[in-house]
Amino acid sequence: MMKLKKAIFFVCLFVVFGLFKSQAQTFAVIKFSQLKEMMERRNDTTYVFNFWATWCGPCVKEFPDFQKLSRAYQNKKIRFVFISLDFKKDFETVLLPFLKKNYVIDDVFLLDEPDYNSWIDKVEKSWMGDLPSTLIINNGHQLKKMYPHEFTYEELDAVLKPLVK
Repeated sequence: MMKLKKAIFFVCLFVVFGLFKSQAQTFAVIKFSQLKEMMERRNDTTYVFNFWATWCGPCVKEFPDFQKLSRAYQNKKIRFVFISLDFKKDFETVLLPFLKKNYVIDDVFLLDEPDYNSWIDKVEKSWMGDLPSTLIINNGHQLKKMYPHEFTYEELDAVLKPLVK
């Protein structure tokens, strides 16, 4: 009986671990060249790049809604990617604890490019660097639109629904 309980425990542990691994997320520090590669992917997936920071009140306020939408669209061809503009020195002490506290399952990249003027217009020419800002791209369908403002769940859902097939 004890062996059966242990076997059941390990099977349950394997299943739970497997579920979390199937939603593999990346938390990493990147340079603009790596972000550019992500933004230039040519496929039929729509990418929602959210530019934010833990020190930005409106960013933190909208973050839970983005997480809910990410889960709601997880079986669709929409992928959420969070681009943190936190300071690199705060990656392990501020950003990672924030992500763990909020059970983040999406990819989060800290953009280590302190000279904002060298890359902001390369993301989108009209973008002035406002936070939070969301860039929605689908290169396969020639879609690229920047939203330099805070979103509510309902507002972002209304933007994403027409993109789901």
